[in-house]
Formats: sequence, structure tokens, C-alpha cells
Amino acid sequence: MSEGSGLPFEHLFLMHCQPEFGLMFPEEGKVEAVAEGCTTVFLNAKNGPRILAHNEDGDSLIKDLGYVVVASIDPYELPNGEVIPAEGFTAFCYPGLLAGNAYGFNQHGLCSTGNFQLAKCVERDKIPQRFLCRALLSAATVEQAVDMLRTDRVGMASGYSYNVVSTKDRTNNMYSIEVAPAEGEARNMVSVHVIEPGDGQTDGRYNHYNLYDHLDTPHWRDPSSDHRKDRAAVVGPLSTKEDVLKFMGDTEDPEYPVYRSQTGNDVFMTTTTGVFDLEAGVLEVFTGNPAKGEEPDVIFVLPV
Repeated sequence: MSEGSGLPFEHLFLMHCQPEFGLMFPEEGKVEAVAEGCTTVFLNAKNGPRILAHNEDGDSLIKDLGYVVVASIDPYELPNGEVIPAEGFTAFCYPGLLAGNAYGFNQHGLCSTGNFQLAKCVERDKIPQRFLCRALLSAATVEQAVDMLRTDRVGMASGYSYNVVSTKDRTNNMYSIEVAPAEGEARNMVSVHVIEPGDGQTDGRYNHYNLYDHLDTPHWRDPSSDHRKDRAAVVGPLSTKEDVLKFMGDTEDPEYPVYRSQTGNDVFMTTTTGVFDLEAGVLEVFTGNPAKGEEPDVIFVLPV
């Protein structure tokens, strides 16, 4: 990236460490100022629908600058002779940043989204989370992805949450994977929550925000996440794809809406919405509010 753009390597590297710097040195003591956000909704019914939907939230300055990368990467030989296998993925990206921290899928049919987490533990001399996000795009299975996130003998510098599903997983399970640094240890704490296919009544549904939900680790509260979670309770269970799209585009909360647009005290906004429709075998990308009934701006076919 440095060679192609003409920008100094150090500049790009520091950009990828921004989440960790933000948590170590929050602006005016406000940790929520770095909580870029994201809402992820799982709807996993036995007989359909099977939806993994994601609002990608970020700074207004990049609202119209994000793009989707379709990458086909040849094998690469490292100086020590080790060969990195070929890769192929489709992912929403931000200028100057590696792919992986938003939503995307790879040639193996592994689909993923990510949620920024405000773990109080931020470790030096460990891997910044944006590099783990990129590495995850090479995983062939959910199990391999979990193994990569454990990063034994090193560990992550800060926390993150990964939401994954594989088009080749015949169990039809979906997974919420929360990760946080193990303080003072060269490893991560990892919790895997399985969303099994449900009967459409009480199970098979799950939402994830920027709060730790099933991993017990100290973390900062994010007011936007609290509001989005409370709004989901008011809206009630989502049973159809139309329900999901309506919720992803919900703006009823004047302070911290689900579909964010710098209203009230919220400084961030929703840049795009990615919807994995596992029954149809596609990723739909909406650049506008998905609740307005408009067709997706672009559709990608998922590997099967």
C-alpha cells in the first residue's frame, strides 16, 4: 500500500493503530468519542430467512469515500521461503486501511462483519486489531477463524467482535465471536456464541452492538450501543428480511438512532449497510437507508 500510494509506511502503519491510540488517549477523556460503532443483526430461522445484516458506522468525513474491493491475490513467497497461499475476497474498505474491519466474504464462503469493542484493557507490544481483521479474510472455516483470533504467543492490543457465518457450514449456525486482550499474557480471551437455526419464535435471533455481551471483561459503556439495544427491545422480535431492513434503518431515537446520522449527541453516521441473504446466496450493499424500500446499490454472489 505504501509503495502504491507513495505514502510513508510509518504513516499508514500509525493509521492502523488509531483505535488503540484512541482508547489509550481518548479525546477530552471521552472514550465514546472513538466508538465508531456498528450494529449487527442475526436472523437464523430453520426454514428461512437466514440473514446477517450490518450497519457500518463511522466518521462523516468518510461517508462517501468507502468502496468495495474485489481482490484476487496470487501466492506470495516471504524472504524466509514460506509461501502465503492465494487469497480471494470481497470487502467494504476505507481509504488507506486494510480490508476486513467492516463486512465482506472470501473465496471459501466465510462471511464476516465486525463490531468495535471498548475493552478497558489495551496492551502495548501486541497486534493492533485492524491487522487481525485483515488476517481473518484468509480463514477457510469458522474454526480456523477462531484459532487465528486466539493469537497464541502474541495477543491482540485491543478488543473486537467478529460476526461470522460460512456458506459451506452445513450446520447452518451463525457465530458471534468476542475477543479481548488477556492482560499481561501473550494470548487473547475469546468467547464464541452460537446462533443455531431457530423455529422463528424465540431462538435463531441475536443482535450485537459495541458492548461485550458474552465475554466477561471490563469495558467502557457506549451510550449509542445502549440506545440501539433499548430500541431493539421496543421494536421486538424480527421475523422477516423486511423486519431486519426496517430495523437497520430505524431513526426513531432522536439522540442515538440505529441508523446513525450525527443526530443529538451522536458524532458518527452509518456509511453503508451490508446484508448477507444466505438463502438467496448474495451480499446486498445499501448506500442509503435500507428501510426506505429501495433496491440495493450493488449485489455480490456468495461462494457455495
